[in-house]
Amino acid sequence: LDGAVRRLDLLVDDSDGVVLGRLRIPAPAPPPGPGSAHSGVTAVWDTCRSLMTSLVRPAPVAATTHPGTHRLRIEADGVLLSDLDTPVRGISVTSQGGGGLADVVVRTASGEDVTAEAKAVTVSGADFRYRADIQTGGPVRTRTWTVRAGAWGLMLPGPASAAGTAGARW
Repeated sequence: LDGAVRRLDLLVDDSDGVVLGRLRIPAPAPPPGPGSAHSGVTAVWDTCRSLMTSLVRPAPVAATTHPGTHRLRIEADGVLLSDLDTPVRGISVTSQGGGGLADVVVRTASGEDVTAEAKAVTVSGADFRYRADIQTGGPVRTRTWTVRAGAWGLMLPGPASAAGTAGARW
């Protein structure tokens, strides 16, 4: 192969999970409202599903929680971005590519975004799920993601090899 290797950063969690693109911790889905009732066979299946999920889910969160939010503690390189007393709608962590840092965005229930750049991000709180690229993980109570600078690379065509194949037909 002709070309040059472009080194890229990688997010790795404390259980050796790998994130190539973006990590998200979305807000939990709000509970169904009164207008979402089904009838007939669908209602029976909904009841069975509800019974099963109540058996395997953690204890319900206190009534003071805003629907569709988490109560999480988020730290970026040891600096507190959000604590348990602030409802959070979502968290996004994205590697910058080659700088050895990740962009961290915490979306609060009040609509305010808290942003930071960090080498390590720790999230802790009640059981939460996360999406690493397209893979869903969790529930976990604590997880730390660390940027590994230049941990992987892509072989990209160089200027000479790109010019040589410009007129080629495949």
